[in-house]
Amino acid sequence: MAAAAIGLLGWRAEHERAARLELQLTELSKKEKRAVIEQSINKQMEEIAYEQKRISDERSDEAKKQADIAELEKQNAMVAQQEAEEQRKKAEENAEIAKENANEAKKLKDSADVQRDIANVQRDLAQRLSYLALGRSLGAMAYNQHQSGGNKELAARLAYASYWFTDTYGNENDLYHVSVIQALMDTSEGQRKWSHLHKGGVTGIGLMPEDENKLVTVSSYGEIFLHEMQGDNLKTTKLFANSGFDFRSVFVDESGTIFAVSRTGQLVIVKSDGKTEQKTLADIAHPSALEKFGDEVLAIIGERSIAFFNMKSHQQQGTLQLGHRITASGRINKHLLLFDERGGMHELVSFDKLETKATPAAIKGIVTAFAHSDEKGTNTYGTSDGKIYVEENGGKTKELVGHRSRITRLRFKGNQLYSSSYDGKMNLWLYEGEKVEPILLFESDESDAWIRYFTFDSPKTHVWTGDNNGNLTRTLISVPMMVNRLKGHLLSEEEWHNYVGKSAPYQQFVSNTKGGGK
Repeated sequence: MAAAAIGLLGWRAEHERAARLELQLTELSKKEKRAVIEQSINKQMEEIAYEQKRISDERSDEAKKQADIAELEKQNAMVAQQEAEEQRKKAEENAEIAKENANEAKKLKDSADVQRDIANVQRDLAQRLSYLALGRSLGAMAYNQHQSGGNKELAARLAYASYWFTDTYGNENDLYHVSVIQALMDTSEGQRKWSHLHKGGVTGIGLMPEDENKLVTVSSYGEIFLHEMQGDNLKTTKLFANSGFDFRSVFVDESGTIFAVSRTGQLVIVKSDGKTEQKTLADIAHPSALEKFGDEVLAIIGERSIAFFNMKSHQQQGTLQLGHRITASGRINKHLLLFDERGGMHELVSFDKLETKATPAAIKGIVTAFAHSDEKGTNTYGTSDGKIYVEENGGKTKELVGHRSRITRLRFKGNQLYSSSYDGKMNLWLYEGEKVEPILLFESDESDAWIRYFTFDSPKTHVWTGDNNGNLTRTLISVPMMVNRLKGHLLSEEEWHNYVGKSAPYQQFVSNTKGGGK
């Protein structure tokens, strides 16, 4: 029993040990299998790790390659950027050079344009001067043809051609060049003379206010005549005649009343109804001129005094005595201006006030005529020896020489100065140029027919002239009217080629570029 018990215990122990061993073996088998599995897994993991390493290496190599490529591209980009910067700088330099070249080209173009414009101006100027010279040459031919008594029709045609060239290529002053204006005046035949209308010399001319075709004249033989232009004819009516009177001046007021003063000391008044009134003037010797003074008063200028006469009441209002002999009168600043034989100049400010000063130092000789231009501010002085002095606004004085004897009258018409003289001539002066030459408007054909007086008609298209022999002359001074008289006188093509030449294309003067003259 003990042995059985011991054997049972031993068996049980062995059995338990075998069970343990079997359990251990089972565990070991499991562990072995697990180890195998783990080893397989590890191997797989190792293979995966190797594969991942390979892939990583490949990627690393690829990344390195990409990095190398990127670096290379970076280097290339930097090189390209540098090249681009260099190209930009070069482009900017080229652009600056191009700009400079463009500016230089523009300068050259502008210079070429200026040179072309200058050339055009010089060409046009040369052409203008050439045609102006041609106009003057044609005018001289027309004047000579007319003066010689030759073909007057041809003279008129040449004069019109002279006008056309001068008007087309010149200015207003060019039309008054001596050869042009004298050709127009002669060929237009715009002068009419009525011989010996008065028995004495014509000493005054006045325009009637109600009709531009009517005028009144007075003479040294005591005559007062009323004239009316009827077409080209002059109708004359005697208003007063007394050979004991020696009329020296006439004035017509706004109502048409005529005032004529005699050197013998009488004032004759012819009213608009034809009635005549005579007034003997007091305290005045040898009255010779009438000038309006104020609205209602006439200043009657004597040899050494001035009498004032009221044109409404027909009464003398006193006399102002002067110390020296008066040689000329005129108007300035709306005042009466008097000159004496000793070189004094007196401005009549009021009935009893004279402002006296010496004539300008440049004026040589005794002043016998004076005119003032309100438009230009110019004073002109005519002297006893035939000289004319033009004193401009700035004080500069110019001497005009063209008369041989005493200047009797000076008058302005715009920028034109008209003068008359005892030498029988009436001249026109364009006094604003450097070289001033007289343009002869009228010259008496009688040696002793001194021009005593002249005046313009109302529209200032004609000038009326009275001389020492009682002649009355009407002279056309309007260039447009002269041209209108000549418009039908056109050069034929053959005449054009003979007198103008073939350098200028033939013109029939159908129309004028400047509207018919200046």
